[in-house]
Amino acid sequence: MFNTLLIILYAAAAAIAAFTLAMTLGQKEWRKDQIIYFAVLLITLLAHVLGELFLISEAYRVAPHLAGAEFSIRAALGPAVFFYARSLISPKTTHFGGRDWLSLTGPALVILTSLPFAFLSADEKLALVDPATRDPVHFQIALFTCTSAVLIFLIFTAIYLIGTLRLQVRHRRDMMRQFANIERQSLDWLRNIIFVFSGAWFFLAMKQALWVSGISLPPLNLVLAFIEVITLAVFAYLGLQQPSLKFENARQLPDSSRVPILTDTRMARTATKLITALNTNQMYADSELSLRKLSDVTGITKNHISETLSQHLGINFFDFVNSHRVEEAKRLLVETNQTILTIGLEVGFNSRSTFNAAFKKHSGTTPSAYRITARKEAPPTLQSAKFAASTMSE
Repeated sequence: MFNTLLIILYAAAAAIAAFTLAMTLGQKEWRKDQIIYFAVLLITLLAHVLGELFLISEAYRVAPHLAGAEFSIRAALGPAVFFYARSLISPKTTHFGGRDWLSLTGPALVILTSLPFAFLSADEKLALVDPATRDPVHFQIALFTCTSAVLIFLIFTAIYLIGTLRLQVRHRRDMMRQFANIERQSLDWLRNIIFVFSGAWFFLAMKQALWVSGISLPPLNLVLAFIEVITLAVFAYLGLQQPSLKFENARQLPDSSRVPILTDTRMARTATKLITALNTNQMYADSELSLRKLSDVTGITKNHISETLSQHLGINFFDFVNSHRVEEAKRLLVETNQTILTIGLEVGFNSRSTFNAAFKKHSGTTPSAYRITARKEAPPTLQSAKFAASTMSE
């Protein structure tokens, strides 16, 4: 029963990867490099699940020379994720070259360590399945191949996934210096997927290590397969839905580590002007508000705004705008009976989750908890006014 369920799960994973690959190749809105790297990543994932399906379904009995062929492709999973992420966060087309060729070291090492096993005949490989027929020397070769492939896979995947997470963190920081809402820009979904994939691939390595030791745990295999299928489906969906990112040369903007060019007096005047613009014109309510928009309205250059925020106010553009949104939200929570989602959208947030996260960051509590506490502490006259307004609206 376990084998049947595993076959169904990995067949579903293969179908998801193949369908997503076909959809990717037909994309019209993405850059060419983004299509290529996403397609390569899907191909490596497809090879991975087909390799699992090949073993579980015992298809190796028909084509024993294909056993272990996915090991070298699996070693490219980490680099494939890295190059895909790099293409997403780059404002210009990325090209494969230079140190990128080092990413092929992992697959090349797997191929080299697999050569002794590859030279075994079909009959010799099939004989390894049954302890009664396996040759001890050949079995040691198989163990060496499997163990080496797992170690290389873990090392190279860890290196490139850590590199991908560093790219995402830097990109997120840059987006926070440019935009007031970053949920569609930050690639947080990719970071979360990487964490899940990392855990799944680590358990995959453990499963293979147990197999080398002669231990098989069908329930663990089933749970791992289920996690991989769900994660692959979510990754495929979010990857296809990922919009093109906006860039405003954030890395050319000054940060808090740079010596300020503006004087304290100039930055103080600039800060006052920025705060007035946000409050008087209620610019914070614009869900598409960006550093460029604020610069156009105030007549202050983006560099001067960024320097004032980082050096004088000690804050980035994202938190600067959201702090004003939260202050207005506090007023609405106390003085109106609007729903929390309505208030969040009214002050400029795109969703309740981002509103809750920002509100808790700037006030230390959730919107619902703040409303309850603030209304208990409100003067009786204000409570009566709210009750009258609520009665009239009904």
